[in-house]
Amino acid sequence: MREDTSISGDAAGSKHEPLVTALINTYNYARFLPFAINSVLNQTYKNIEIIVVDDGSTDHTQEVLQRYAGRVTNVRTTNGGQAHAFNVGIPMARGELLMLLDADDIWSPNKVERMVEFAAERPQAAMLYHRFQNLDASGRHVGPPQPMVLTDGDYRHKYIRSGGSWWSPITSVLVFRPEHIKRALPIPSYGHREGADTVLTDFCAVTSEIASFPEVLAGRRLHGANLYANGRDDRTYRSKEIRESDVRRVEWRMFSLGQILSRCGAKFEINLDNNEWRTTNLYWLGRTSLWKILWASLRCPEHSFRERWHRFKWVRHNKKMYKSS
Repeated sequence: MREDTSISGDAAGSKHEPLVTALINTYNYARFLPFAINSVLNQTYKNIEIIVVDDGSTDHTQEVLQRYAGRVTNVRTTNGGQAHAFNVGIPMARGELLMLLDADDIWSPNKVERMVEFAAERPQAAMLYHRFQNLDASGRHVGPPQPMVLTDGDYRHKYIRSGGSWWSPITSVLVFRPEHIKRALPIPSYGHREGADTVLTDFCAVTSEIASFPEVLAGRRLHGANLYANGRDDRTYRSKEIRESDVRRVEWRMFSLGQILSRCGAKFEINLDNNEWRTTNLYWLGRTSLWKILWASLRCPEHSFRERWHRFKWVRHNKKMYKSS
């Protein structure tokens, strides 16, 4: 008897729509949170679960979340920073894909649909991301889409050679395969009250392929409460204290990554003197030589040789801002 392999019209016309987990982390961003949640609810793709981790907010965040009861999983924790929020929220993800969103940012309506399609095309990539557009507090565009340079494919050897130098994607553009990223948990929370997303992206950079999608599918809001990003994008000069903080951020990232990889049984050795951003700040602070910043700038693998040379000249030119400060 021959087996019947025919497919009904309904089945033939259907397509697999995997569950997607949208994880929003928030702390005292009640004024922005509805825009973030609504940007997920209004997606063209509908098979989405939404988890909001409220990291101990003291504003009216919980009142906002009550309006979304039944549509959003509301998780309230004691305040511990972004790493803590990820450690709480990521294990709850049931989706085949996990997409992160900061509470003050928004997604384009077709973001999930486009990234689900892209993930199907790149099954070997544990992390995928796309470009974003900076927005001011009123939602107006600020500058060109970012990042200008996209990282794609196997980046591990370039990452190690350059001391971990790359334009690490921001939280709201990140798409992970949960079974892979859960291996990085728990993220060391000390030193990562903010910027824990970079630990996750670094982990993927050295353990998997990365897939980058050139379209702009999110908006990052620049405002008074996130002046770290605002300062980096809108002006070059920042205080020496913040420059010192930038150095420590890189060092904590590498220390945390080493801890995580050690738990996974992987060896991790890296020379931080080759890290272009760390060395740039040390040079501006007068703590390293011109030759070391030249070496780090020329080794940065994300740029062409010409762009690396222009980067070095930019770093050297801006050193004067710190001579008398």
